Amino acid sequence: MDNYYTVGKSPFVYAGYVCNNRCIFCFEADRKFSQKTTAEIKREMKLIRENFDFINFMGQEPTLRKDIFELILYAKKLDFKNISITTNGRMFAYKNFAKNALKSGSDQIVITVMGNSAKMHDMHTLDKNSFEQTLAGIKNILLYKKLETSLVVNIMVTQKNLKQLYEIVSFFVGLGVVEINIGHIMPINKKIGSSKKTVAKMSDVVPALIKCQDKHSGVKFLFVEYPACVFPKEYRELAFPCLEENLQKTKIKLCKNCKHKTSCGGISKDYLNLYGEEEFKL
Repeated sequence: MDNYYTVGKSPFVYAGYVCNNRCIFCFEADRKFSQKTTAEIKREMKLIRENFDFINFMGQEPTLRKDIFELILYAKKLDFKNISITTNGRMFAYKNFAKNALKSGSDQIVITVMGNSAKMHDMHTLDKNSFEQTLAGIKNILLYKKLETSLVVNIMVTQKNLKQLYEIVSFFVGLGVVEINIGHIMPINKKIGSSKKTVAKMSDVVPALIKCQDKHSGVKFLFVEYPACVFPKEYRELAFPCLEENLQKTKIKLCKNCKHKTSCGGISKDYLNLYGEEEFKL
């Protein structure tokens, strides 16, 4: 166990220790990552395999590890049924890297974006080259991946991109993306802990989520970190619990009588400190 999660309790292995973006909302901004050796990561992977048949490489930027292909191949050796990488996608802008990542056995690539333009995306990453590289990475994956390989665009919603959410989704659908996660930024790092300028109110996002679902019926959506109780009753099946262990979540009063209480981990304490719980309804 490290200071933030219990190894083997979730399907995530925190492999990265540096990042080439400086995202304003980064969940890991206040965490100190040790530079784990290949052997250390492999030991963690064995523990994860005892409880899960799928694994996700994440944490800072895992594709910056020089041994990332070796780790993917080792995951195949451990007989994980699904091997995923959560990434900012910038390394995939390099064609050889993209080809090798896909050949090594990755079943799913999850690429995080915050906009459909350099202006919107880069204001979140604080790197003026990030959108250009991420977009090139997405295009390379679409070009080189096998039909059965999953490409997921992971859109993180903030107060800054909320009004453009439907346009952002439509842009990536237009590129040929058919799997999209939409995740909610939580006020976890110290810089945005009390910032309503960065952290959106969930109930303000829900109409856009419903519009995306209704207008793009051919897309597989996951709306991550949005509890069922923030949706109208007829749309509550859209809620998807985050699988990442989060000791910072808590239950609220209405959870006691909610039919989703066993599958839902609750709501971030920091989010409740920022916006309260009035928007959540049974």
